[in-house]
Amino acid sequence: MRNVQAGGMKGALRRQGRARTACAGVAIALSTLWWQPVAPTMSGQEPGPAARSNSPLSAERELAMKIKAPFTLAAVGDLIMRNPAGRLAEPAFANLLKPLQNADVAFANMEGNLIDFDHFPEPTGDGAPRAALADIQAMGVDIMSTANNHSLDLGVPGLLETIRALNEGGVVYAGTGRNLQEARAARFVNTPKGTVGLVSVYSVDPTSGPTPTFGAATYRVGNDGGRPGMNPLRVNVRYTVTAQQMEALRALRDSVSARRSEVFAPIPPVRPDEPKDRLELFGQRYKIGPKPGDMSWEVNPGDLREILRSIRNGKQISDFMIVTIHCHQGNYAFQTYTYDNDTPDFLIDFAHQAIEAGADVFIGHGVHTIRGVEIYKGKPIFYGVNSFIYQYMSATPQNPGGPQTEAETQMSAGSAVAERVSQPERFESLLTESRYENGRLVEVRVHPADLGQDGSRPFSRLGLPMIPAPDMAQRVLEKLQRLSKPFGTTISIENGVGVIRVPAGQSTAIRSSASR
Repeated sequence: MRNVQAGGMKGALRRQGRARTACAGVAIALSTLWWQPVAPTMSGQEPGPAARSNSPLSAERELAMKIKAPFTLAAVGDLIMRNPAGRLAEPAFANLLKPLQNADVAFANMEGNLIDFDHFPEPTGDGAPRAALADIQAMGVDIMSTANNHSLDLGVPGLLETIRALNEGGVVYAGTGRNLQEARAARFVNTPKGTVGLVSVYSVDPTSGPTPTFGAATYRVGNDGGRPGMNPLRVNVRYTVTAQQMEALRALRDSVSARRSEVFAPIPPVRPDEPKDRLELFGQRYKIGPKPGDMSWEVNPGDLREILRSIRNGKQISDFMIVTIHCHQGNYAFQTYTYDNDTPDFLIDFAHQAIEAGADVFIGHGVHTIRGVEIYKGKPIFYGVNSFIYQYMSATPQNPGGPQTEAETQMSAGSAVAERVSQPERFESLLTESRYENGRLVEVRVHPADLGQDGSRPFSRLGLPMIPAPDMAQRVLEKLQRLSKPFGTTISIENGVGVIRVPAGQSTAIRSSASR
């Protein structure tokens, strides 16, 4: 039985009636080489339109939301936990958690590892103590993403121990596994109202780690292969430059690539049909455009195809499908990494394709700020909800064993104090509620959260989400209004909560101009 201390009678009855499963969806092996074409599937080519039309399964029926009773999904972003959290009785904290505890299903991203430090066989660094699992349960979280840049903070042993802890605690997870079949597959939680599925993805670019495929799982084929890791959606960036800058880059390329006699195997000569508006130099890609410094992203088509396959397969055997991505990519080369409020092009396209493949909600996190909300074909897309618990900090004394000045005491609180001043957006977050009736979305409620932005808290409570002061709530929600406006989303602010009401006809909305 889960800890239901803070959930109330409704939450207790809900959780007593729920059985959890961690079934895997169908996965097909493919090549795991960076940017290589997908290997042929074991079943050959996918059936053509004629064969699909003769199928007894109706795509319209199978990909629709199948829960007709009133249903609420609550969702937050990253849980970066280092110290006890989740059972604090302070009203600003406890009251903020009520939507999570009272929802039919509550989602969060497990950012990092859950470790039994007393028995873990490897050297340990950052990670949450296994006891934090009780805090996660007390918060009301039922289903979690585990695909992110901290999935392998403690290597494969840490990843496997996190999986084991979540399994033993009855919290369903998706996004990591002993191989790519497991990491890429949908996982499910059973509720009295229906089965809820989750597909979890981490968008990896060549800067995400020491190798382009850092942390990515690989497929197991027969008795070969099968590296543990997370479910990757590999992307590559192309930087925008002016025509004059392109000429300079091409001249630089030609000068350093000059053929000299001491080179035994020179690089191939430039192709005569080389595009004039595109260039690759020193591992970076460039294109000519009107706004130098803009970034656009190209998605690995094999990863995209297989992830969409997992979404479709998972939706076919569930009643409601969550798709989530941990995404750090931005739009501008001159933007501090992972602080971009604007949504990158590939993320919009991926979210739309996920909805079309059967997702009933799309949740983005990873970037340390908030992004806009879109209602696409009657389904909510949250492009960035920020961290919900942010305890990614060090409390190591600066002068162990000796007296500390007041300044040194402040420094011993670690980087989080400095970040609160220099990067305050890290400390504002969103808790979302998506409410469905008769199989369609009727309302979204967005609760702003304060992780300690104003600096009035003691260090022990820095990074914990609480109901913000009215002025902060207004400021965060007005920002969300601005960020959501390009997607055609109207958000009203009512008593410190953002509200989106969805007319019945919006389920047939066409693709918004913000995505083109």
